[in-house]
Amino acid sequence: MIYKKYLLASSSIIGSDAKLSYIGLFDVIEDAITECMGALRLDGVTIKREYNAFWVFTKNKVKLFGKLEWGEQFTVESFISSLSPAKMIVDTALKNSDGALVAYSSCEMCVLDLATGRIRRISTVGIDATYRVEKPQCAISFDKIDDAALTQVDCVTVRSTNVDYSKHCNNVEYLRFVFNTYSAEELCALAAKEIEVCYVSQSYEGDLLTVHKSVSADKDVLAVKKNGSDVIKCVIIH
Repeated sequence: MIYKKYLLASSSIIGSDAKLSYIGLFDVIEDAITECMGALRLDGVTIKREYNAFWVFTKNKVKLFGKLEWGEQFTVESFISSLSPAKMIVDTALKNSDGALVAYSSCEMCVLDLATGRIRRISTVGIDATYRVEKPQCAISFDKIDDAALTQVDCVTVRSTNVDYSKHCNNVEYLRFVFNTYSAEELCALAAKEIEVCYVSQSYEGDLLTVHKSVSADKDVLAVKKNGSDVIKCVIIH
């Protein structure tokens, strides 16, 4: 099944350059994935209620091919592209009104037990061989992110509005912490070609997090840490 919807690049998802922002992009991707899962009755609210489990994003890699202007109509397509016993990959394509790819995401997800926090087999939340897997529309592979030589550039506290219904900091909020290390002018000038995020662990309301960063000619590497240990790692190719 390919979940499909039509959107406008509205004021809530554009940046100071009046184009779809990086945070807006990740918001659109998250919404598309959760709505696709909802159409399959695999969304986080349903599996929490029925199986005492919840989804976590473990990796997300996005390739960018262009930018959407404010008010521009675009199409979002989201679908399962891979299944294994312990994880699932959901791809999401953003296309402009001409049908050309603007951005493409491949997001790896796994199921955690609500009581123990341990990884569960996805079959325990009702996923079996009958689920249709669609062919990816863009080739994406995940890379190892080396964050060994980063400098601390910010310190943030997880607040109530950063937390989702699983009671942990939402995955897009980490990207907000990451992109807040850039000025508005720098974000407008940032021509990202790829953004990859590795979600290593979780954080919760009240946790103190540090943001670390290195910048080079072709890529920026960032990490959000708690007590010195990685919570997420991110690389931005430009």
